[in-house]
Amino acid sequence: TSSAVQLFFLAMLIFPEVQQKAREELDRVVGRDRLANLDDRKYLPYVGQALIKEIMRWQPFKLFHSVPHCNPIKFMYNDYLIPAGTVLLGSA
Repeated sequence: TSSAVQLFFLAMLIFPEVQQKAREELDRVVGRDRLANLDDRKYLPYVGQALIKEIMRWQPFKLFHSVPHCNPIKFMYNDYLIPAGTVLLGSA
């Protein structure tokens, strides 16, 4: 998603050492004459696995993109009483 791409660029600005390590792996595996493709992923453990998974872990996308709702009446959810007027958000 666009949020993940934005977060990726933010992470690269905050952690230049991570950016350098990713660049080195990409240069070693893919080179600078072509773009990486899905076939390269298995040879990119840092970028294709660890870095992307860490970016996804940082941001629970559904939570940030859900619309808050205010329940008009009290209700029970499992064993919890949710009072009327509680602001509710969807969760991932």
